[in-house]
Amino acid sequence: MAVPSEDQSSDKEIAWLKMVWSHIDYAVRICIVIFVADLLQRLFFVFKEYLCHRIYYLPEDRLTTIIKRAYTYNIKTVYLALLVIFTGLTRFGRTNNLALLLPRGEPLLLIPLYWIFTYVQLSHSSLSYAHWIRDSHGLDYAAGMASSYFHGYLKLSLPERENDGLQKRMEKYEDMQNVKFGIKRLIILIPDEMFVNRVIQSEWLDKAEPLETQFINRAGVNRPFKHAVYRLNKQINGTTYYFAMEGATPMLTFFESMHFQLSATWQMQEMKREIWLKFCKHLQELLNNWPETRREVQLIIYNSHKQNGELQDVGDVLISHVLTHIEKEKKH
Repeated sequence: MAVPSEDQSSDKEIAWLKMVWSHIDYAVRICIVIFVADLLQRLFFVFKEYLCHRIYYLPEDRLTTIIKRAYTYNIKTVYLALLVIFTGLTRFGRTNNLALLLPRGEPLLLIPLYWIFTYVQLSHSSLSYAHWIRDSHGLDYAAGMASSYFHGYLKLSLPERENDGLQKRMEKYEDMQNVKFGIKRLIILIPDEMFVNRVIQSEWLDKAEPLETQFINRAGVNRPFKHAVYRLNKQINGTTYYFAMEGATPMLTFFESMHFQLSATWQMQEMKREIWLKFCKHLQELLNNWPETRREVQLIIYNSHKQNGELQDVGDVLISHVLTHIEKEKKH
């Protein structure tokens, strides 16, 4: 069998490199076509927005705002554009032939094809909703509920203001009732079913007198803020504990919205677990990042049903959580 000469091997290597660079040039041309198609489509959106949706913008900066919104790119797109530009400049520097990089002929047919695929939302699926909810933009249903709950309720009623914060009211309650709180925080129950009864029901829990009502002026109204208290009728380490505890009201509102004909959508049903998890995550982040609420709330996030399908007893969940809390306290 004949062995290829050095010249033949060199020719093959040169031919292979030419093929690779040819493919790179073609890829650059395709990318340029797609970016041009996208620029033209965004220009169309500017005109459409300006003519059909003027009411959503203030008159003095309507056009500026529309253009800014239409031509805002995410960081991944910017990186891709820079890569295409860098590759194109590199190739032009080597060949000094701009024609190799400029789209012509068949690639230009991709422009209307790109518009069609974008219009029919070819890549869209239910996963698109899930990914959008998980993003940290604060515009989704879950983040909105968590922010409203935090700013409109927890951040107002829990911190110390005039000797009436949660800790002071719990201490006063302990002194007056001669009892002991198991956890010196407001416990918020967030089951995955999102439903919590008006009175939290469990064979291990008895409703007790609530904490002292706190009145805070909010938007011109002197609003009452109350926290329910429950007695655990099963002793832990020989002690009967009390707990300031309630369900997450925004989750209950969302549960009711899902089961009300005028407000329910299939997307809400499909994404309810995503919304539940995002609500818990965002609320915990808000509580942890704000100094005044960092040690005031304990979220208990749990499954409403056991693996065998039976309803989970809130009291059992609470007892398990308290035992874990006591063990952590001992270690510290």
